[in-house]
Amino acid sequence: MEKIPVTASPETWRILIIEDHSIYRNAVSRVLDTHEGYKCVGAFSNMEAALDAVESGLEADIILTDLGLPGMNGVSGIPKLREKLPLARLIVVTAFTDREKVFGALKAGAHGYLIKSGDTNRLVQTINEAANYGTPLDPQIAGMVLRMFQKLKPVVSDDGLSSREHQILDLISQGHTKSAVADELGISQHSVSTYLRRIFDKLHVHSLPAAVREAIRRGWLDLS
Repeated sequence: MEKIPVTASPETWRILIIEDHSIYRNAVSRVLDTHEGYKCVGAFSNMEAALDAVESGLEADIILTDLGLPGMNGVSGIPKLREKLPLARLIVVTAFTDREKVFGALKAGAHGYLIKSGDTNRLVQTINEAANYGTPLDPQIAGMVLRMFQKLKPVVSDDGLSSREHQILDLISQGHTKSAVADELGISQHSVSTYLRRIFDKLHVHSLPAAVREAIRRGWLDLS
């Protein structure tokens, strides 16, 4: 059964869920409704129903969507959602980890990508990051993105990155957290974040998802 959309107060982050598994969909909705500052304003089992609701006036600040949906899939629906709700932050929450779907979702305009699990704290943390205009990526997905960038000859051959910046990219691409990178190199986590910001500046982007979209636009990524 679809959850009837409700109106949220201006102080509340309104969240739209698109998930075909009813148990998971209802569980996420309940979890979010117990956290102050968040309100699930709609939970739908398919992309078409969600788009119809948005077309009818449903507003949301954060969208959580699966990719393997009946009918229109998540990758196809993301640009349509972004067009109708351009200010909303869109996070993919899915079990899919294959390269085609990951890069397809990021290219389509997703702001974040989380692998499904039973860890509700991780989900809330991801939403918090998105609400604060971060670009949350599951560590497994972040590693995949960075490993792909390491293969980009136009970037590697003449990207202007320092040896330290290449070190950090290499470690993160292996799945290391910022804390682990800091310990390995004997620097602070703040320094790691600073280096990552410099890397993004040199690529003229603000996040890993944006870097992916830029690389695809320039023809650096071969997703075949």
